[in-house]
Amino acid sequence: MANSGKGQQLDFFEDNQFEEAASTLGLRQQLEAILEKTDDFRIIERVPITKRNISLPYPLSGKNGDEVSIVFLDTETTGLSSNTERIIELGMVAASYSPSTQRLVSIDRIFSEYEDPGKPIPEEITKLTGISDDDVKGQRIDDQAVKAYLDSAELIIAHNAGFDRPFFEKRFSGFEDKRWACSLKGVDWKSFDINNHRQEELLHGIGYFYEAHRASIDCLALAWFMHIRQDVFANLLENASQNSVVVHAFGAPFESKDRLKVRGYRWDDGSSGVNRHWWKEIPLEGLDEEKAFLDELFAFGSEKATYVMKTAENRFKKA
Repeated sequence: MANSGKGQQLDFFEDNQFEEAASTLGLRQQLEAILEKTDDFRIIERVPITKRNISLPYPLSGKNGDEVSIVFLDTETTGLSSNTERIIELGMVAASYSPSTQRLVSIDRIFSEYEDPGKPIPEEITKLTGISDDDVKGQRIDDQAVKAYLDSAELIIAHNAGFDRPFFEKRFSGFEDKRWACSLKGVDWKSFDINNHRQEELLHGIGYFYEAHRASIDCLALAWFMHIRQDVFANLLENASQNSVVVHAFGAPFESKDRLKVRGYRWDDGSSGVNRHWWKEIPLEGLDEEKAFLDELFAFGSEKATYVMKTAENRFKKA
């Protein structure tokens, strides 16, 4: 029996058997019947909750009676800097979550609105997102609708909260004390043997695809990933709840750069508005050990450094 090449299904279903199978089996069952005969292909499925006209609320798991609201949030913008660029689309997905089971229970509401940035959208942004000047012309995101989504939310989750939070808080006020979690930086991906953290690749890795770079669709896809990978979701929630501290190692000599890199420090070239220096974020309980490292690295290292405490309330804010 053939095991590669085009037309394999003709070997699997002779004569009229393929047509008969197509009429009696669901599409997935047909595909699986073919794939049982070869390992040359895989099924990749559209994220179910990104399909049009899904009924809400969309159940994901059984209720436990302790559900709270969380919101997945994503922005599309005219560029990378929140100092000079503007939001052109805001997407939010309100979901119910059970703290005791650490599972998403349902997708409850979907929000997607455009906003006119007051300037032309760069061509590369339109190519990336599909959003044109005509789409956003005269549009403005409803502030009261945003408030209704977020007032009861226990947590806001974004796949790059360090990008989305500054844009969001520049445009919308009154949410400065909301708790945020970042599924890009706030998951211990190494412990899950996942090296590519791009959201599309994460979904591909569990057998799903979606149309990326549209805000609400990105939110739905992220919610689906966290529904399927409950272990990752639990890790994200745990890390978001932990206090941490950002260590700014001012005054570190040039010759110490290699040791700082190995220890996980990153270079700030001064564009953030402070003097050039090395920095890293660590769990709060590791602060004494880090101070000892800095003192061993160069004279009065821990005294020259500064320390900024981080919680879910202030993490990922604009520096």
